[in-house]
Amino acid sequence: MDKTWAMRDYHEGDEEGIFELLKAVYPEREHDYGRWLRWWRWMYKDNPAGPGRIGIAEHNNKIVGHYAIVPLRLSIMGKTVLASQALDGLTHPDYRRTKIFETLVRKVHADGARDGIRIVYGFPNQFSRAGLVGKLDWFDIANMQLMLKVINWKDAIGLLAKNQYLGSIFSPIASLLCDKTLLRRKRPNVAEGLTVKEVTSFDERLDILWSKVANQFHIMVLRDDAYLRWRYGAPETNYSIFIAEKDSEVLGYLVLKYMNMTDNGIKVGIIFDMVAQSKDVLDPLIRKLISACQQNKVALIQYQLRVNKVYRRVLKRNGFISLPFSKGSHFCAYSTRTDIAQQFLRNPDNWFVQIGDSDLV
Repeated sequence: MDKTWAMRDYHEGDEEGIFELLKAVYPEREHDYGRWLRWWRWMYKDNPAGPGRIGIAEHNNKIVGHYAIVPLRLSIMGKTVLASQALDGLTHPDYRRTKIFETLVRKVHADGARDGIRIVYGFPNQFSRAGLVGKLDWFDIANMQLMLKVINWKDAIGLLAKNQYLGSIFSPIASLLCDKTLLRRKRPNVAEGLTVKEVTSFDERLDILWSKVANQFHIMVLRDDAYLRWRYGAPETNYSIFIAEKDSEVLGYLVLKYMNMTDNGIKVGIIFDMVAQSKDVLDPLIRKLISACQQNKVALIQYQLRVNKVYRRVLKRNGFISLPFSKGSHFCAYSTRTDIAQQFLRNPDNWFVQIGDSDLV
């Protein structure tokens, strides 16, 4: 079989061919073209930082390879830098081992660099990571840390063990131990006049919050109102948004998504994004989150983040536990910027990253 393919840029009208490639790569998934196309337009066309850059591999008018980056603005030491997130590296099963992936990566990175993009980050699976880090000058930064807060021990243990019988056995013991531990933890005072409420969307006050938190971390995605409205406005995706405010000023926010993890309706709450001016704001945000999850009969709350001592301390105070034996997503990056030291970018302590910084919706 002739597998000679050609490389080109994305053209309007390629969407159907990309969708067919997606189906070939992931035949086990359910595929709905209309739903996917709405997601695709949101991700690649509506991004406030600019449209995505897409590289295509084609053979006999059939799309057999795909790699893309989506522009994002990073705040690096208080300065805004145009960067991007890598996603959707796809190679048709019949065309594997023909260097489609690495060729498209090099092309898209070079095209992005001409447009001012010098930093690319991503959350690759183990197979993509092997190619990116091993052959394409990417570097590992860290694994995301997984933290959990159990609401219903029976369902949570059953879910984690995939065995409801084990859950019913261990839940009373685990719940008792957890309750005794939490009783020993001192609850912080609630800031006077601070309220936390659930809202349907973000507003322009988030620009003011961003101006106050932008320098808290050395490297983080710029989280202004335009970005947050886009990121958590994905089509057919419902997020619960909580804001902490005082005298009409937003001091912090938290984004949560409820997901049914089993056929019998066991729910998990996933924290996508959480930002606050101080730990005094983080505490009431998390307590409001826990209360909402209890009301919605959530089994456990899951949070993936790049380790941050302040956030981790507040989370533990509110009953979250870390799982050192369970690694979260790989977090890697690529850069050709000469004005930002590679050593600085490689240091995981410089990054503030949450699962909302990925393409997960």
